[in-house]
Amino acid sequence: MKLKELEMKERLKMEKMKIEMVKEESNTKVQQKSEYFDAAKNIRLVPRFCEKTVDKYFPQFEKIAHNLNWPKPYWTTMLQSVLEGKAAEIYSALPSEKSSDYDTVKQEVLKAYELVPEAYRQKFRSYKKFDSQTYVEFAREKEDLFDKWLTSKKTDNNFDNLRQLMLLEEFKQCVHLDFKTHLDDKTVETIHDAAVISDNYTLSHKRSFKGQNVNTSSGNYKNQSTERTDSKPVAQNKSQSNYNMSSPKFDTFEKKSLICAYCKKNGHLMADCFRLQKKNERDNKPKSSACTTPYITSTLECPASQAFKSSFCDYMEEYKPFMSDGFISIVDDTTLQPIKILRDTGASQSLLLEGVLPLSEKTFVGASVFTRCRVRLYRCSSPSYLSEVNLITGPVIVGVRPNLPVEGVTLLLGK
Repeated sequence: MKLKELEMKERLKMEKMKIEMVKEESNTKVQQKSEYFDAAKNIRLVPRFCEKTVDKYFPQFEKIAHNLNWPKPYWTTMLQSVLEGKAAEIYSALPSEKSSDYDTVKQEVLKAYELVPEAYRQKFRSYKKFDSQTYVEFAREKEDLFDKWLTSKKTDNNFDNLRQLMLLEEFKQCVHLDFKTHLDDKTVETIHDAAVISDNYTLSHKRSFKGQNVNTSSGNYKNQSTERTDSKPVAQNKSQSNYNMSSPKFDTFEKKSLICAYCKKNGHLMADCFRLQKKNERDNKPKSSACTTPYITSTLECPASQAFKSSFCDYMEEYKPFMSDGFISIVDDTTLQPIKILRDTGASQSLLLEGVLPLSEKTFVGASVFTRCRVRLYRCSSPSYLSEVNLITGPVIVGVRPNLPVEGVTLLLGK
């Protein structure tokens, strides 16, 4: 009896083990079946990619992927099937280990279309209301740009993150342009880190910015304590020079960045040029003469001058290959002014006709150059030129004159 009972228990135990094994196998098959993702079947659900609305595409794609429970390792496979243009080139250039990471692909594509946090910030700050817009539409666009900026900075609706973002932007507006560029390269997240990096940058570059009122938003920086408003002729010696290289006026300009307008050498201005001083000394020496008699000549107008005045089109035809149309504005100002540009490859300084832009002390860079008279330098922005060749785009420093040598020209563009 006992033997039979033991045999029955063993049989029951074996049957139970068989049933458990069958259940495990069935569960494994069901799990494998649920984990299987048919990319070919779901690829038709991927939204169409448009290069004009790249910033709106990725949130739409992620929303569909979450709703349909697409496994994230397959996201790049689904995404690359619809990429085109610059986005497709970026994806093809990525190495295989990075091309399989969705977050990396997304970041590189957005960077290629300049949809980085700094671009969103600039769009938000510079966006102005159009005449055809209602104020409700304008407010909605502003709000949308602000949300995109916050999303790109990953503030996550956190007050501390938003606070640091605002403080850091204000800090960059109050420091020298070199510091702002350096901080943008470092991608700092807090104002404390920005201050530490700025102090280290100051020590390593040994730059002095004492007594300056700096405003990088308008691209200008000046020393109020040493600003000169008078206009004097070029001094004959260093003791009478209007500009002293050791004065605080040039704390923001390294000597190696200065170029003499006379000898074209670095390290000094024309007012301190030794070669020019020697030339003036030679010219001022009295010359001996044997016998002189007064001779009066009649005042005759030069034929070349008569031709110059009589025909504006004659010499304009000679300048035509170097003429182009374009636009110019004050830095951080979206108001563009149309201008006529003359490209002067022999000039070392660009000159702008006075009255084209509403220039002020805020756009004054704190320095002047000497041509035949003193010219004050201002910082402007040149967005684009409507010519066959794009001459220059971006911020430029120009001198301002009440008149230019060539009639009809607004900007004399040097090299």
